[in-house]
Amino acid sequence: MVSSQTLKIVGFRDERVPNTFLRQDSEAEHVALLLPGLRYTCDMPLLHYSARLLLHLGADALRVEYAYDRRADYQALADADQERWFFTDVCAAWHAALAQRSYRRITLIGKSMGTLAMGHLLTTEPTLARAEAIWLTPLLTQDALRKQMRQHRGRALFAIGTADPFYDADALAELRAATGGDVVVVEDADHSLEIKDDVIRSVQALEQVMRAVVEILAKVVEPSQG
Repeated sequence: MVSSQTLKIVGFRDERVPNTFLRQDSEAEHVALLLPGLRYTCDMPLLHYSARLLLHLGADALRVEYAYDRRADYQALADADQERWFFTDVCAAWHAALAQRSYRRITLIGKSMGTLAMGHLLTTEPTLARAEAIWLTPLLTQDALRKQMRQHRGRALFAIGTADPFYDADALAELRAATGGDVVVVEDADHSLEIKDDVIRSVQALEQVMRAVVEILAKVVEPSQG
């Protein structure tokens, strides 16, 4: 069984960071942090089903539910200040998740804007040195993010569509070579990994990505984290 609660997470300007912590009633040695996009929430398919898979495999999961697109005060800030707000919140969320139990395995799953949070966390938090990284529609056109992605040495999965404005075949090949990560490229899929005007192919794309996520999550890892 799994219980749901809201953790007390204090982020930027001492404001609460919206979240839902999904906790196994039995012991858990695996924790995941789910980091959504700006308008792609944790309730949408890629993150919803990723969470379902994690829970099925016995992991705890923290859904970080920031909604900066609905915050006029956030939108009014300069880019550097938005970044500071965002990274302060996600770092606080990560520390709150880590404090729940003594975990041996860690997975980060980010979608779009959430991949920026992943890049920051993976290069600033020593506890995440060997975390599994699942990059859903990463912002491959951003040089700083690609550098952070190349530096990470944990198991990795990259999933993106060819109709995504952030798709870059050369950058993806470079990341695959640098990290040894798995790659899923969905033909004609947009930034939501959906195919315009084709529901069946969109569902098939979701299945394709979820099968790759299953392969990452189902692998046994050595107890070197937490």
